[in-house]
Amino acid sequence: MAIKILMNSLFGVLGSPASRLFSPEVANAITRAGQHVIRRTAEAVRRAGHRVLYGDTDSLFVDIGEPDTTRAVARAEELREAISGSVAAEIARTFGCESRLELEFEKVYARFLLPELRGAAQGSKKRYAGLVAGEGGDKLEIVGLEAVRRDASAVARRFQRELLDLVFHDRPVEGFVRSFVTELRAGRFDAELVYKKALRKPLGAYTKTTPPHVKAARKLGGDAGRIVAYVITRAGPEPAGQTTAPPDYDHYVSQQLKPIADAVLRWLGGADFDEMTGARRQLSLF
Repeated sequence: MAIKILMNSLFGVLGSPASRLFSPEVANAITRAGQHVIRRTAEAVRRAGHRVLYGDTDSLFVDIGEPDTTRAVARAEELREAISGSVAAEIARTFGCESRLELEFEKVYARFLLPELRGAAQGSKKRYAGLVAGEGGDKLEIVGLEAVRRDASAVARRFQRELLDLVFHDRPVEGFVRSFVTELRAGRFDAELVYKKALRKPLGAYTKTTPPHVKAARKLGGDAGRIVAYVITRAGPEPAGQTTAPPDYDHYVSQQLKPIADAVLRWLGGADFDEMTGARRQLSLF
């Protein structure tokens, strides 16, 4: 761990133009080496007959086709050992040096969701959800999605967590979606409609575009801090606690709940969000 911390610190020094040790060639070589190793690891996994679902800078998500989580743990450890040996041998052949890298097995997901990038076939980076298998039972884990994002409203975070919990446990979702939208429009979640977003520059510097949090901050005048808390109302964005109009529930339904729901519902093969909530009412031609 000490070596790892030292190496990470050294990379920061080598990559900083303000450092006397600044060396972009070496800094780039470090990241390129990491990319090379993770690609070789993915190739070794595929040669072993398994599917790589997703990979980022230092991790791989692998589908080994084992539905039983207890057996999956045992097989994952065997795979870790085999892949580590394969990658070490490849590094020795290519670079003529002994690999000090160790592949670590971290966890087994009983269920896993990797949303796609909009308009793309591949999954988005560091955005996924899964049901982590453990001795004390399965635990919902969410990374990078609205449920753990600070710029999402609390009602969106609640909706995503509850929806994913239902889907991962094979429970019906249509009644939940309809009921949630009905309760939202009835005002039950009014305390959870607040957005929070930071001002990146002075208010007067926003000239080309005026984002919602800037509009709300300008209504606060000199009382606006760096973090602006606001609600979308029928009169537009207004500071939280100082609204003059009722909440714009249509905004929260279409801009917060619908994208979250459709990203999950598309995998279930049934009705989409609009069909569940009755938003699509066009009659058939025949």
